[in-house]
Amino acid sequence: MGTLRKYLLNGAIISSVFSGISALRQGRRNPTDWRTYLTWIAWALTLVVAIGTVRKESLDPDAQRVAPGPKLKNAKKKSKK
Repeated sequence: MGTLRKYLLNGAIISSVFSGISALRQGRRNPTDWRTYLTWIAWALTLVVAIGTVRKESLDPDAQRVAPGPKLKNAKKKSKK
């Protein structure tokens, strides 16, 4: 996967971008006070964690590329009828 593509197509990054857009719209509508600053700090931390997660996954050679979930018994066995 391409270098930039892994960041742009990651769900955490996309979610963080949409929350940043929401914070921007909220900041334009409401007066600036301490809650606005906390919103921007929370958004920045979310973006940093998302970027760090993508970077860690790309550097970890043992990372599984499948979605996490419960391990199902007999998932690969086909039933004979």
